[in-house]
Order: sequence, then C-alpha cells, then structure tokens
Amino acid sequence: MEYFRLANGLEIPAIGSGTNSFAKVKGEVGSQYDGHTDEVLSAIKAGYTLFDTAESYGNEEAIGNGITESGAGRENIFIITKMRTRIMGQDTASWKPEDAVTAIERSLAKLKTDYIDLYLIHMPWGNDEEAVEIWRVLEDYYDRGVLKAIGVSNFTVPDLRNLLDNCRIRPMADEIKVAPGTPNEEIVDFCKKEGILPIAWGPFSFKDDKEPLQEIGDRYGKSWAQVVLRRNFQRGILSIPKSHSFEHQKENLDIFDFELTEDELRVF
Repeated sequence: MEYFRLANGLEIPAIGSGTNSFAKVKGEVGSQYDGHTDEVLSAIKAGYTLFDTAESYGNEEAIGNGITESGAGRENIFIITKMRTRIMGQDTASWKPEDAVTAIERSLAKLKTDYIDLYLIHMPWGNDEEAVEIWRVLEDYYDRGVLKAIGVSNFTVPDLRNLLDNCRIRPMADEIKVAPGTPNEEIVDFCKKEGILPIAWGPFSFKDDKEPLQEIGDRYGKSWAQVVLRRNFQRGILSIPKSHSFEHQKENLDIFDFELTEDELRVF
C-alpha cells in the first residue's frame, strides 16, 4: 500500500473502501440495513486498511463490528466518517455546535472506538456562519486527540475559502466526486494549492464509454477501473472505490506496479 500525508503529518492509505451500500439487505444505497459485516471482512482480507463511512449511511455500527471481528486491530485500520448535514426531504437545515458534539459522540459509540482518524463535515448547507461554528467543535475534538484529522466533504472552493478565512486549524481533506466526466479540476487544484488532500468518492460512477480507458489498461495488463484509480493516485488524489466482490476489492488495490504517461493521465 502507498500512502498520502495529511497536512498534520498523519499518513493515510492511498486507496480506501467506500461503504455506503455495505450492511444493506440488497447491497444497494438506500436499501434496508441489516448489520451484516461480510463486505468489511472481505475488504480487510483483500488488504484494505481504510474505510470511509458516514452517519448518513446508517451503517457505522456494522463497520465498527466488522473491524472488531476481523482481528486486524483498531490501530491498523484508518476510519473516515462524516457528520450528517443534509436530511432527505428537507431543503434547509440549521446546525448548532451541540449537534456536532452529539454526532461525533454517536459515531464514536457506533464505531466502537475512542478516536476517529479523519472526521468530515459531510455537506455544506448554505450557512457560512454555522459552518464555522461547527468547524470550531471539530477543532476542539482535534485538540483533545479524539479526532486525529479533520476535514470536509463536497465543499466547493467558496465553501473552503469560508473555513480557511475563519479557522484556527485548516481543513486537511475535502472528499468530492472525481470520476471520468467529472474531474472537478478547479476544486482539486485549489485543494492541492492549499495543502488539502482531495479524496475521490464515486471514482467509477460515470456512464461514459470505457473503451479509451480499457485501451490504456490493455497496455499494462490492467482493467479500466485500475486505470481510473492509478490516474487519481498519480494526480495526488486519494480514491474511495466501493465493491462487494472480493476479487474486485483485490483488483482495486493492485495499482502500484505501473505508471501512466503524461498523455494517459489526460484521459479525463
């Protein structure tokens, strides 16, 4: 496994497992939660040491249980989770510092851990002042060592500027969609300039023709999916692919033995 380094020096695996459909009856986002740990155990067996979950996924407990059941050791697993800041069916919401405290404590309990490696605000919600107030709670938990690193998710450049202009501790990561057809170069470049690690959710969530990607993969004996992940890695972007298949989980980690050319990096 290769690693990136966050602004505070903390090392983070360069590939992590997405989990938003883990522990669900149909293995689909939004389907009923049943708490099974099969996908987590499979991913750890395949070699994953980073799991990305969230309060809104409704499966933090299963992620925590799976890590415990695996025997891998909490100290060997990097956990990302997120504070819910959008609620289905509600166009607007108001969030206060006490909501952040409740969310962090709830995640700690469900994940069965006394610390979280990287804690993120899941979504901006259109209120810059509240975002700063919430961020200050994260700063406090970071100072206490309960959150080893703090950041955001789905924040745009203006959202990031608001925090950067008003924070004591700068965001260390921004988890955004980065996929073929949605490279989000403006945010990626801004993050890199500001020392914020870009994390790609949904790297395979695109409907474009995969043939150009597979043509590149054929040169190296790799799949189109491995080309996507390798491209992100070389661009300094941590990827969070998701798979329920042990073989695909292993394949997603097997991207460190080839290197794309500058022309190939421009595939998307």
